[in-house]
Amino acid sequence: MEVALRWPRGHGVLGRGVWTSFSVILSLALLPMGVIVLLVTIMLMVSFQTGFVGTAAATYTLQNYVTIFGDPFVYRVLIDTAIFSLSTTIFALGFGLPIAWLAERTTIPGKMFIYSIMTLGLLIPGIYTAMGWTFIAHPRIGFVNRWLVDFFGFERGPINIASPIGMGFVQGLSLASVAFIMTAQVFRAMNPALEEAARIHGMGFGKTLRRITLPLAWPGILGAIIYIVTIGLATFDIPAILGLGNRVYLLSTFIYLQVHPQGSGLPQYGVTGALGAFMIVVAGLLTLWYGQVLRQGQRFEVVTGKGYRPTLIHLRGWAVAAWAFILLYALISKLLPFLLIAYASFTPYFAPPSIEMMGQLSLAHFFTLDWELVLRGLWNTVLLVLVVPLVVLLFSFCISWLVVRSRSRARYALEFGAFLPQALPPVILAIGALLLALFVLKDFLPLYGSVWLIGVVYVITRLSFATRTVNSSLLQIHRELEEAAFVAGLSKIRTAWRVLLPLLRPTLFSVWIWSALLVYRELTVAVFLAVHDNITLPAVIWSYWYAGTMNIASAITLIMTVVLAPLIVAFWRVGRRSEMAGG
Repeated sequence: MEVALRWPRGHGVLGRGVWTSFSVILSLALLPMGVIVLLVTIMLMVSFQTGFVGTAAATYTLQNYVTIFGDPFVYRVLIDTAIFSLSTTIFALGFGLPIAWLAERTTIPGKMFIYSIMTLGLLIPGIYTAMGWTFIAHPRIGFVNRWLVDFFGFERGPINIASPIGMGFVQGLSLASVAFIMTAQVFRAMNPALEEAARIHGMGFGKTLRRITLPLAWPGILGAIIYIVTIGLATFDIPAILGLGNRVYLLSTFIYLQVHPQGSGLPQYGVTGALGAFMIVVAGLLTLWYGQVLRQGQRFEVVTGKGYRPTLIHLRGWAVAAWAFILLYALISKLLPFLLIAYASFTPYFAPPSIEMMGQLSLAHFFTLDWELVLRGLWNTVLLVLVVPLVVLLFSFCISWLVVRSRSRARYALEFGAFLPQALPPVILAIGALLLALFVLKDFLPLYGSVWLIGVVYVITRLSFATRTVNSSLLQIHRELEEAAFVAGLSKIRTAWRVLLPLLRPTLFSVWIWSALLVYRELTVAVFLAVHDNITLPAVIWSYWYAGTMNIASAITLIMTVVLAPLIVAFWRVGRRSEMAGG
């Protein structure tokens, strides 16, 4: 049964009940769309205001845009951001793309372990990797630089992880798992007939990979590139941890200083809005580019039902080298940073690991913590973890039901609205929420300083993934089940509760776990919106790190890891059950 977005009212009690149920579902689907539009609109309006921003006394002018594009320092920030984004993309693809190819197109043993390593990378916060690499290769305190200075007599450490390229390397390590996930499906579905034809005609392995395999995988690779570049434009955690202390500013950290000025300066909300508008334009152009490639997708359609068979490449002795590459990635991106964070949390001050320092390990930092602040941050984080995923599921189910079951053309606009947060950097939504709370809702809905303001942005940022996941599962449920429920007199809401939700339970639980993990690790939105009362645990870590107490920040990070572990185990078990069911 297909439904139109204009559901007929009908007659009698049943007709009124059907219309009421449909109205509730439609209202819930449109609510987040309205919030997205409102956040972007408020930010754009403020970008044209000077004077008393957000009040009737504000003056509408282009001065904010003149200020940012007439300031040489802003151009330095833009150049560093471009270098950082490019470096991030190169390193993320440099690790993620080969591992995806190895996992899907070769006979390498232990593929389940490869997927476990790469999935774990999605769940580990970027702040972990940044803190760990600060201890490894920071120009002043990194133990590798300290050893090189002592051994070779350099005046200063030769490795500078706090440069745009160095930060891009660390960000690339963190996002290699994203590149892996986004390209593995492309390699898995690729028909090897063209590769076999190339080999028959004398093409070597390298030329076949360059001329056949990678061009066929281009849509998936381009999608990963655009997604990673978009993240690079607005990510905050790694540039803040590595760059702020060394006066290396990217767009996100520069915006942060405009909103949270040092000393007695006032927040520059107009300038912030103008920078946000610039980021929206760039993200929009990248998204349009990707859409143009997808519209030419017929050029890449090489998977057909007739004669399709996946052929795996035998690595033979190269399997050892392949696993050495994978384990090197796991070591430098996850294991080594975590071990150094744990080491720093037990040392009185940070110094390169040695037998002498091992003798000074203690729990002193855990006793000197501001436990009232830590517990408040933990409580706010747990509250968001419990509430945000449920709200995300509610909205995404309503949107997916209308998109999948409706025959109205309006469903395309609804689907586009659900995808829109994917194209908008989280920092943009955070700025919009901040301006909305300060200048629009302040008199009748005091959201500023509350944990619910952070929750609103979290819900919006998680909507795209959840909606697309529910879309895929809902398409697999035949409409006959709903038709039988309607004939039996069930309303739309009762049909969803009694028929659809039980069938969608594995998917919904998977989305809940995934959303909870992302909410738990989120730093960017929390830092821009956090004050004393609504601070989250990642923001607590950031506050200690920014204040220069890196060992205490490491101790809180260790606590955060202990709390995070059960969620990771739950996500892994859900994934294992899904794979076993699919097999």
